[in-house]
Amino acid sequence: MDLITDLNELRRTALDFFMNEGVLRFGDFTLKSGRKSPYFFNTGLLCSGRQLATIGHLYASMISMTEEFNQADVLFGSAYKGIPISVAAAVAFAGTGNEDFRAVSDRKETKTHGDKGAFLGRIESGDKAIIVDDVITDGATKMEALGRLCEADVVPLALVIAFDRQEPADDSGLSAVKRFEERSGVKVYSLLSVEDVMQKQPDVAETLKAHLESFTL
Repeated sequence: MDLITDLNELRRTALDFFMNEGVLRFGDFTLKSGRKSPYFFNTGLLCSGRQLATIGHLYASMISMTEEFNQADVLFGSAYKGIPISVAAAVAFAGTGNEDFRAVSDRKETKTHGDKGAFLGRIESGDKAIIVDDVITDGATKMEALGRLCEADVVPLALVIAFDRQEPADDSGLSAVKRFEERSGVKVYSLLSVEDVMQKQPDVAETLKAHLESFTL
């Protein structure tokens, strides 16, 4: 499958895929944080070969059209949802000239036998990594991953997520993505954002707009 080279096409394809697979749903949801939301996003539903191939293709397409990623060695998937994303994206690069990308992830728990390293996969000092994950909620998991990478002398180039909820992470008034960028100095790219959904799905645009505006009241 050829990688997508146009950003608008990538966003359209991502939206169709996420909606068709039930990853992105609209309604009245209460999130783990207790916050109410008119949408719910869950890449944990993607588990079939076809679904994983598609999500890998979307991430690989975004990465391939971003010039600063040309020097990357590693696709780093934060545990847990980032792990299948990093593997699927690495596989999607097969036959493209970038098949040497290494899919690597971190461990949530310390292993007490065999390979006791902090990572699954091969990490080398001086590697440059693209971090991949599904969303940013408060950024804590990503900051922990950044700490592990820095301890291993790995340079994080950027973070690529599937969906930017565009909601604030704290009382700073900044969205979770902007807050993470401010704290970490690492740029975030997303396959899809709430604004993209509003542009492409007029039937839910007013509801989503009102939801985002509620955070500025």
